[in-house]
Amino acid sequence: MKSISRDAPLVLVVALAAIVFVLDTAFPLGTAIWLFYLLPLLMSFATSRPVIPPVVACVLVLATAAGFFLAKDGVSPHIAIVNRSLVSVVMLMLGGVGSILIRSRKTLGQAAWVNRGQVETARVLQGEQSLAEVAENATRIVSELLNARAAVLYHRDGHGLRRLATWGVDPAQVAQTMSQDHLRRALDQDRVLVLTACPDTALAWSSGLMRGSSACSVLVPISDGTNRNGIVEFGLDHAPNEATLQLLDSLRDKIGIALKSAQYREHLRELLEETQKQAEELRSHTEELAASNEELAEQTRALQDSERRLSNQQSELEQQNAALESQTQQLEEQRDALARSRRELMGQSEALARESRYKSEFVANMSHELRTPLNALLIMARLMAENRGGNLSDEQVRWAETIEASGQDLLALINDILDLAKIEAGRLDVVRETVSPALIASRLLRKFEIQAREKGLALQVDQQPDLPELQTDPQRLEQILRNFLSNALKFTERGRVTLGVTATAAEIAFSVRDTGIGIATSEQSAVFDAFRQADGTISRKYGGTGLGLSISRELADLLGGHITLDSAPGRGSTFTLHLPLTSAESASALPLHPSPAPAAPLPQTALTAPLAGLAGVTDDRDRIQPGDPVILIAEDDPAFARLMVEIAHELDFRAVVVGTADGAVWAAHHFAPQAIILDMGLPDHTGLSVLDRLKRDIATRHIPVHVVSATDFTREALSQGATGYLLKPVERQVLSNVIRNLGDRGSRPVRRVLIVEDDPAQLQGLQALLGTDVVQTVGASTAAQAVAACRDSSFDCIVLDMTLPDASGFDVLAQLDAGNDTPFPPVIIYTAREMDADEELRLRRYSKSIIIKGAKSPERLIDEVTLFLHQVVSDLPPRQREMLATSLSRDNLLDGRNILIVEDDIRNVYALTGIFEPHGVRLQVARNGREALEVLGRAADGGGAPVDLVLMDVMMPEMDGLTATREIRKIDRWRSLPIIMLTAKAMADDQQQCLEAGANDYLAKPIEVGKLLSLTRVWMPR
Repeated sequence: MKSISRDAPLVLVVALAAIVFVLDTAFPLGTAIWLFYLLPLLMSFATSRPVIPPVVACVLVLATAAGFFLAKDGVSPHIAIVNRSLVSVVMLMLGGVGSILIRSRKTLGQAAWVNRGQVETARVLQGEQSLAEVAENATRIVSELLNARAAVLYHRDGHGLRRLATWGVDPAQVAQTMSQDHLRRALDQDRVLVLTACPDTALAWSSGLMRGSSACSVLVPISDGTNRNGIVEFGLDHAPNEATLQLLDSLRDKIGIALKSAQYREHLRELLEETQKQAEELRSHTEELAASNEELAEQTRALQDSERRLSNQQSELEQQNAALESQTQQLEEQRDALARSRRELMGQSEALARESRYKSEFVANMSHELRTPLNALLIMARLMAENRGGNLSDEQVRWAETIEASGQDLLALINDILDLAKIEAGRLDVVRETVSPALIASRLLRKFEIQAREKGLALQVDQQPDLPELQTDPQRLEQILRNFLSNALKFTERGRVTLGVTATAAEIAFSVRDTGIGIATSEQSAVFDAFRQADGTISRKYGGTGLGLSISRELADLLGGHITLDSAPGRGSTFTLHLPLTSAESASALPLHPSPAPAAPLPQTALTAPLAGLAGVTDDRDRIQPGDPVILIAEDDPAFARLMVEIAHELDFRAVVVGTADGAVWAAHHFAPQAIILDMGLPDHTGLSVLDRLKRDIATRHIPVHVVSATDFTREALSQGATGYLLKPVERQVLSNVIRNLGDRGSRPVRRVLIVEDDPAQLQGLQALLGTDVVQTVGASTAAQAVAACRDSSFDCIVLDMTLPDASGFDVLAQLDAGNDTPFPPVIIYTAREMDADEELRLRRYSKSIIIKGAKSPERLIDEVTLFLHQVVSDLPPRQREMLATSLSRDNLLDGRNILIVEDDIRNVYALTGIFEPHGVRLQVARNGREALEVLGRAADGGGAPVDLVLMDVMMPEMDGLTATREIRKIDRWRSLPIIMLTAKAMADDQQQCLEAGANDYLAKPIEVGKLLSLTRVWMPR
């Protein structure tokens, strides 16, 4: 690209000279067309080579002479010769001037580059840095300026050289110390040495994807102004030019002085620490001496006082002996009484501790003893209500449903009592998270709107716009608001119930206002007492235990807030929960057993260390033993994740919970789970990217993945190899069946594949290709045989040829769909027919992958069959493994697609080009958002190549990526164009800003190649 931009002026010069020459020969002599020869000559000044203007001048002189001979007759030839001679002399002079101008421009550019390098190096070496930091920074900045492949810095330590820093090479390959070699020679001669070597003998440099060796080595001795205190060696691909040597020579003293300063600083720091230590010891000795002197003085004064008292009391001792004996007896009696009181207090304290322990044990035992029989009661009632045997009457079924409903009410009562006991004992944990008040309000509205509709009440939400987020426990917050709403609906006969949300600078208030019976002022403080009800008589109208408001008040205290009540009889009531926006907690509000802190955001890099679990969820990652069945749960909702862990434990699985897409990929490799439950809406990336990365990795593609999500990507997930898809909310029994089926799938020894092919030789070849010890192939040569085989037995996958003797493949699929209530197995179309767009749309109803018969189609067939059968790649025969590797090496989703890269940094453009071009992607580049809009405009008008996907940088000149994305989304044609944002800031709110601007996904730099390709495949239009 650089060569094209550099040669563009030269091409323009040639073209313009040719045009002028043609015009010169076309017009008669005397027409001043030859004056236009100055235009290409002046344009040659824009080239980068000094020789071009003189050469162009000579060529134009020859063209002027040739034009004289070839032009038509006009004025006198003598006049024409004079005119053309003058302009030729002028052009030759201008050619020389242009050559001088280009040389001066290059010289100034080199000088500016040297000055910029000096400034950058001085800036990097500023500040209080250690010796190692100075060496690392100096090596890095100079290597980047020189585009060096590798570098190493040695510091003179005594009589030898000690390595301080390396760049671009493995430190293990570079000697730690050096004594006699070319490094010593460069130091002794105090000049820059340039060495060259063949690639076989040069020290290698390496990166994650490349490895090579430097063709040239530059040795630069450094000094602190008086002594040479080190040397830096740079590995370059070519010999350095004069500007490079000038820059290196100018940086020698700067780096040496910086190293000497850092060495002085470390020495001064050591001396300062030693001085401080000595001063501390001296201060300690001084204090000890002062204390000894003080003690001696005190003892001296005490002795003097004793002497005076003894002299004064000597005469009184005999008289006081009798009194002392009586006082001694009284003191002994008081001591005995005090000892008895202390023993009584200790007994009472032990009794209180014992009662508290008994209370805690009672709560724990009651939780177990009450829930165990109640669990059996609910299960049996549910089984009876289902009436699977059909031996119960309708009335008996209603009895069973009534028993189950009563059991659920009893369970709620038990939970309330246990919650109250936990709060009083200080054992209730609070898990604080960032919560959206609007989301909480909408969720509660959906939960209670059916109950309000059945009672004939209006339920509405009145919330302030632009509500801020707050730090609190969402589960406890919803528990309080659910109690408010439940009470409001219970005590309101007509009218409405309103959930209001308002916020101030310091707090946020959730209020529930009803038009019910109201509460008298004298009773308002009592309603928050435990077991206190609005109507406690035996003829009461409203049910309940009286625990809800008491628990709500205690929970509000734990969350750092409080509850207020505004009510009057007949006017209704308003319960308001006031919570602080920040998570500041008082000492009394903290739980006795703190909950784990939320996991920090993951960097956008490859996962190389274990990830923390999901906040508020305890899994089994630390208790997994060899042979344990493990299920991986990728879910960011703590409540739903805890439910999945409970179900997994009931089915004897070990559960591992992660809350991010990157965490799911890492955990799949680390724990090798038997199955995966995946959510689509993960905080860092969509679950489709997780599915794509797992299924394209031979180490994890066999693991069954079942998606449970609130967003519908059923078609995309199943086509990528998911075993099933459930939309939230999901019943507990359905989740239990899903996990049980995933466990049973892993224990099935043999998978069955139906091959429908009318050619006997082709059928035999496919059976030999796909059949293994664990894969049984069944052949069918007609449509009738295929339909009969599917009705008689079940298959894990169907390979279907569309051309059959008795019917088409469409007829087979239609008969199977009409006559079978069970879900379709994956269908792979393997046919020699050319299908048009309408036929492909018909096939998409049944098939998740279409394969067209061709020279390399068997590799793709192996890929799809092993994907849908969830076969372990290491267990495949060698031939199938080779074919699978061949298929995975291709990228059919990216081959031939058009991607627009919007990036102002040419280095990033080159990097992205190296990523996508090997996959057959055609790339277009725009340097800012404005150019991107121009490229899309040309594509929309048909004047440019189409665009399938955009990779958009955020920070760019003229128009940034966020603004460009908003402008693109305003255009109807590009509203569905996939846009993936790339940014180097990686701030906490970057992802939210990108998604709000209209981006489909987000990646932070440095970009992980696998993750970028995965996201590109996920969002690339099919």
